[in-house]
Amino acid sequence: MKLPSVDSLKCAVLRLHEGNLIFPISLLAELVTNGELEDSTTQGLEGWLTWRSRRVPVIALESLCKTQYDSSSTDSKYLILHTVSTYMGLPFIAIRVQGGMQIVDLKEDNLRNDYSGNLQRCPYVARQVRISKLLCFIPDLPAIEKMLVEVLQIKS
Repeated sequence: MKLPSVDSLKCAVLRLHEGNLIFPISLLAELVTNGELEDSTTQGLEGWLTWRSRRVPVIALESLCKTQYDSSSTDSKYLILHTVSTYMGLPFIAIRVQGGMQIVDLKEDNLRNDYSGNLQRCPYVARQVRISKLLCFIPDLPAIEKMLVEVLQIKS
């Protein structure tokens, strides 16, 4: 029996302050719409979100990439993602997003590299692309997770 080839990947697209975040839907744990953020004084960390009786570190991609954004937005939501690394003390991370979520079937020929803007040089963005007319950032989750492990001093 021949298995069908995988020619698309189901992805979620969520709005950031400027641009959009795109990632495989398989990493999504939950989109929290009414979470309360506990502030953090740790550089690179927006704060902590209590989700399902656990504290999850929250980052804002714009903040990590040192771009201007409004952190006091009333439309903020928190995207809870499964981590891709093997750090036992970091099973989930949260990313601050805005608006609703759109599901797309992503094919390689839908992606066009986009080198405009400053986020392209951010070490926490793996790739900056356009899907149709949407500017999207593919987060570098291993780099984000490594930074969190270092700043939070999580043991492996």
